[in-house]
Amino acid sequence: MELSEKYRVVNVLGNQAVRKFGTVSLIEDRATGQQKVMKQLVRNDHNQHIAERLEREASFNFRSRGLPGLVEFEHTENEITLIKEYVQGIPLDDYWQTIPRKQRMDQLVNILKALSPLFQVLNEEQIVHCDIKPSNILIEKKEDSISCHLIDFGMAIRCNENKHFKLLFPLGYAAPELILNRIDVLNHTSDLYALGIAIWKLFTGSLPLTHPNPSIFTNLQLTYPLPDHSDLPKGLYPILQKMCYKHQFKTAPNRMKIEEVDPILRKAQQNRYQTLQEIIADLGKILHKRKWWLFQ
Repeated sequence: MELSEKYRVVNVLGNQAVRKFGTVSLIEDRATGQQKVMKQLVRNDHNQHIAERLEREASFNFRSRGLPGLVEFEHTENEITLIKEYVQGIPLDDYWQTIPRKQRMDQLVNILKALSPLFQVLNEEQIVHCDIKPSNILIEKKEDSISCHLIDFGMAIRCNENKHFKLLFPLGYAAPELILNRIDVLNHTSDLYALGIAIWKLFTGSLPLTHPNPSIFTNLQLTYPLPDHSDLPKGLYPILQKMCYKHQFKTAPNRMKIEEVDPILRKAQQNRYQTLQEIIADLGKILHKRKWWLFQ
């Protein structure tokens, strides 16, 4: 059965998605009424990297709630069509704006607790998402709780796969090992690093260490530690600093041998938090101290 016979288009989703992937549509199964998301791309000489990203995304098919399930994937010489399960939720950065400032630390813990089982699945399956940012975390709000969905696995890698390729990393969120395209070095702490940057941005409203000059921007991301900020709640900065720990290169890494760079990157990863549970535990200590002082 042709896809046009099986599904009907409900509406085309956001302009940004259209630019990145060709066409992204909300569709409905004509037989069941279930909604799905369809990404379609007409291949040309200029979008091969996007085609590869869609093919990579299609290779990840999860059975765990909160992680994307693949419905159908068709690819020809001229076109790619990817159909995935539809997730009802709003991006984390939009959800964050609905939270009163005084409740944000408590809600941050709730969000991380909802994300924890998803990160655990990725860790167990040795998958690194490589594109953790607020827009790729969807919040589904229920009556008295929330659940999280992690989307867009177009940059994800399996740690045990052949890694002779380059990734288009999201500068601003990417850990140094991703910026340097040391894919062999990437591990679960690379995603925790990006999550730390995402949290920093939620509280401050901007990315840290930015610059209009791309070369300077990259250098800042590689060599400078995460800065403190007046909008960060008391006690949060040391946690984010550990999530985003990096080696402060004195020599440009691209002038060093890989044999010199890789051990440095791995040592930095060892100095980061290793699990979301550790982060949640330290956040809990901050909240406990806060509440204790309120009763003094």
